Amino acid sequence: MVTLIALFVAGIFGGLLLGMIGVGMALIAVPVLTFALPHLGVPADLAPMVALATSMGIVTIGSVSSVLAHNRLGNIDWPGFRLIVPFSLIGVFLGSLVVTRLPADALRLIFAAFLIFVAVRMLLSRQGGKGAKPVSPLIYRISGAAIGFAGALIGAGGGVFMVPFLTGRGWKMVKAVATSAAIGLPVTILGMIFHALRPLPGVDAPMIGSLHLPALIGIGVGSIIGGPCGARLASRLPGDILKNGFAVVLLVLAAGLVRG
Repeated sequence: MVTLIALFVAGIFGGLLLGMIGVGMALIAVPVLTFALPHLGVPADLAPMVALATSMGIVTIGSVSSVLAHNRLGNIDWPGFRLIVPFSLIGVFLGSLVVTRLPADALRLIFAAFLIFVAVRMLLSRQGGKGAKPVSPLIYRISGAAIGFAGALIGAGGGVFMVPFLTGRGWKMVKAVATSAAIGLPVTILGMIFHALRPLPGVDAPMIGSLHLPALIGIGVGSIIGGPCGARLASRLPGDILKNGFAVVLLVLAAGLVRG
């Protein structure tokens, strides 16, 4: 019971981050699940794999809650979503085909360096948001595909790259976060379905494929509470605070990639 309560609290905090800056749920869920799952019937050697799979389902739940809240607040740029999302999905598909053929350690270090570069630029730059700069639709499409491809290579949500890209085009931070969350939702749904259809033998716990059902419900319910709260905060907080918070999360993600 104590473990499930801890997962619920982690879900609230992760959902808050997801709704507020567009990333952070997996950053919270994966390490918490890796520690908690051996106490919930998962062998310790399988805990990291189950944690990653269950995290995909949790991010999906949190993303739905966050996107619905942002949509009610009018934060999502739906024309931008329709322009980018088909090409982002193509990029994710191509990245998933390539990722197994490339050296994982080199990829981790390359993308860790890229995340640090983006984070430092965001910390040093001033908040924009005076209106999106005129950019060719082709640039958005190509960038959407590249971001989906890169996200698939490192197993990170597209928001890690999409939010800095959109803010770099002059989008307000809250619009970038909300639209990025909407773009990333179809990707997480597909990922959750994939893991749900992949059985994992040797686990004495309620499972849906590779997803741990009690953990999914515990953190997922917490994320449903935290996501809308984060979306409302994103609408009220100054853009610079959101931008700097996002940059700090990128630095934490980069540190995790370096540690492997």
